[in-house]
Order: sequence, then C-alpha cells, then structure tokens
Amino acid sequence: MKALNANPAATVMGVEENENTHTNQMAQEASAGKSSLSPYALSGSKRLFDLCFSLAVLPVALTLIILVFILYPFIDGFPILFRHERIGVSSKRFYLYKIRTYKKNEPSSGPKDNHHDLVVVPVLGNLLRMSRIDELPQIWNILKGDMSWVGPRPEQSQFVDKIIAEYPKYDARHAVRPGITGLAQINNPNATIEDHQEKLIFDIEYTQKASFRLDLHILWRSLVVVLTKK
Repeated sequence: MKALNANPAATVMGVEENENTHTNQMAQEASAGKSSLSPYALSGSKRLFDLCFSLAVLPVALTLIILVFILYPFIDGFPILFRHERIGVSSKRFYLYKIRTYKKNEPSSGPKDNHHDLVVVPVLGNLLRMSRIDELPQIWNILKGDMSWVGPRPEQSQFVDKIIAEYPKYDARHAVRPGITGLAQINNPNATIEDHQEKLIFDIEYTQKASFRLDLHILWRSLVVVLTKK
C-alpha cells in the first residue's frame, strides 16, 4: 500500500502549504508538546457519529464475524479471538479485541512489534488481514467508549511505557480516543512501533484538526486502501 498524501489534512482542510514547511512545523509542535485540541475531538457529536456508524455497519460486521467463527475451527482451531492491553484516551488502559490471524501455537497475545516473527494462518489469516476483517471486533471497543472509528492507533502498553520513558511528549496522542484507523494509518500503513516519532506527527495533527469532515475523509481513504490495496 502506498502513502496517499504527504499532507492529507492540509488538502482536506483546503490549506495549501509547502510540504517541507508543514512537516517541520508539525515535528516541532510534537516535540514541544503543543496540543491545541480540536473541540470536535472529544465532543458529543463525534461520539454520536461513532455510535450511529457502528450500529449501521454492525449487521454486516456480525455476519462476517459469524462466518469466520464457523470456518476457523476447521482451519486452525480455537481460540478465534484474542485481546491486547492498549493505551487509550487520558492514558487509560483497555483491552482491544481482534480476530486471531496467526497460528495458535504462536504467542499472539504477547507484546510483539506488528507480529513480524509470527506465522500467519494460511489463506484465512492473510485474507482477514488484507480485508481488515480481523479488526471488526473492535466495534465492541467503540460501543464501550474505549475507541473511536478515527483517531491515533492504540499501541500496546508495554511499548508505550518504554517510549514515554524516553520521549515524554508521546503521551500527547492520548488526548483523544484511539481509532480503528487514523491519519497516520492512511499515510504510512506499514509503519511499525519503531516509527513512533513519524506517526506522532500525524497523530498530533489529527488531535488539532479533528472534524467531522476530516473523519469522513479518513474513513473513505481507509476504505479505498482496503479495496484497492493502494
């Protein structure tokens, strides 16, 4: 998948900026810990959209999840779901749920950097990951209020603790609810935990410019990435 735009929020918001100037400015703001939080980021209207959108897609999501539950035991047995402890809004810890896409004898619930060293379940695991169906159980996290559809992607608590110990300003991304997708994900979908400073630039940008319009744009671009693999 390719990066969609070096500066998508500027394009969405109708602001024409020099790419290098924009990147340097955002990097400085992230480093300095500036956090002019968008009023929309934690507003009731964003929460209402999350609930309404979740309920709208729930019938399709449940159908796909049930289908996976029927097929999985014949392919790689149980368990089908697993959970990770992640860091959410205000640094609150919560459990994020996903469909297992790795072999059951692998420690998929442990702290791994994007699971690079794990073995994907043949055929089904790859399909679930490419289609993002493995992320659908996180609708439950959204309904509970742990997550939003759009926001900084929540990282595993073990990694966050280490990063903040070395780079305290990283905690600024926890000013908003984490999301299933976000500005960093549509720009650098292959980023790992090692790229946390690069992702932080986009995460801080989102906390400052979050809006209903930007959320729709990110959701649309995420769908395009899933469907076209670009």
